[in-house]
Amino acid sequence: MSDPTHQVIADNEIKRLTLRFRDPVKEARYRAATRELNLRQARLALVVALALNLPFAAMGPVMFQAYQTEIMIAQGIGMTAYTGMLLGLTYLAYFRTRWPLLMVALVLGFAEFYAAINVIGAGPPLVVAGFMLLLMGVYVLVPLIFMYGAVCAELATVLYLASIWWGGTLSDVELVALALQLLSANVIGVVMLYRRELFQRRDFASDEIIENERRRYHELLTSILPASVADRLQRGERVVDDVADSTVLFADIVGFTRIAAAHPPEQVLGLLDRVFATFDRLVEKHGLEKIKTIGDAYMVAGGVAQAHDRHDTAVADLALDMRDMVAGMTAPDGGRLGVRIGIHTGPLIAGVIGETRFLYDLWGDTVNTASRMEAAGEAGSIQVSDAVRARLADAYDFAARGDIEVKGKGRMRTWYLIGRRDDAAAAE
Repeated sequence: MSDPTHQVIADNEIKRLTLRFRDPVKEARYRAATRELNLRQARLALVVALALNLPFAAMGPVMFQAYQTEIMIAQGIGMTAYTGMLLGLTYLAYFRTRWPLLMVALVLGFAEFYAAINVIGAGPPLVVAGFMLLLMGVYVLVPLIFMYGAVCAELATVLYLASIWWGGTLSDVELVALALQLLSANVIGVVMLYRRELFQRRDFASDEIIENERRRYHELLTSILPASVADRLQRGERVVDDVADSTVLFADIVGFTRIAAAHPPEQVLGLLDRVFATFDRLVEKHGLEKIKTIGDAYMVAGGVAQAHDRHDTAVADLALDMRDMVAGMTAPDGGRLGVRIGIHTGPLIAGVIGETRFLYDLWGDTVNTASRMEAAGEAGSIQVSDAVRARLADAYDFAARGDIEVKGKGRMRTWYLIGRRDDAAAAE
């Protein structure tokens, strides 16, 4: 793990004696996360056992010529069929979570087989090497968790030694020497198995920490940026888009400067919070993107961060909802609130600026014109450009304001958005 802090946190979550997570829920997640991987590893162990058993089965009759038939039947047929059966059982639904039983059966079966060969072959020198390979497989290849793996290997060793002792093929001194060798092999294997599982659990805990940090980072990004933009940033992309068609809305609270001067800061901030929280819910409802707030100004766009087939109608519906919502609110002095809204549609550039404090923003004449529509509008009105009116004339009612002087644009024909035509028909 690259971050020492993650390693310390991960270590504190693990019970070092039993190799279990302190949190039972995390232990269950670890088991679930490794279940399929371990099942595949178990199948691999069985395939390797099958493959390695074949050359030994071929050599057995040569090594033990006095027992050629017995060795051929036991190893060539019996152990091959036994291992193949265990492999087949891993594909049954019952053993998808109970494959450790099959691993234990594999190890104990081979241990007893090697012990039997030792007994009938009257001498362990060649067979001991095969049993050592079995122990190595338990500690390295067979995917049993530490406690099960250690117990399984030790049980196999006891079974092997007990069978040799019962067969009487070794003197007491030779049996003690063999037991010490196998004990040493088990000690080395236990240390290896312990460290392997400890590192696996530590990596799992560290990965969860990293994933939680990544998720919190993404949540932070999506709280200040559109979700699609946050995703692109996390992928390392530079977010700069040339948007061919979009709709931009600006809104601000009428008389906010007067309200701010006449009331305590906490009341002013409380008012802004109520109004902007309502706007946020409406923006989400209409599938648009909140771009930013500047003082009491609120900026929204459609068709920028993600495709929106009818961003113009969505912005128009949002403006009508914003106007009606604010009309039902009161200022700290009890007076009715009003909102001034401006809308324009057209091409623009969208992107993220900054390296530590990201800001998703829009640039271009469309943005400037929308801002001018709001600034030159009247209290309680939704002023739109002629381009917006041309797009929405079939579905919305407009009132002509006429030509007005717009800063940086000269004379422009503008309109007031009154409402949807279907709403007017329903009211009648």
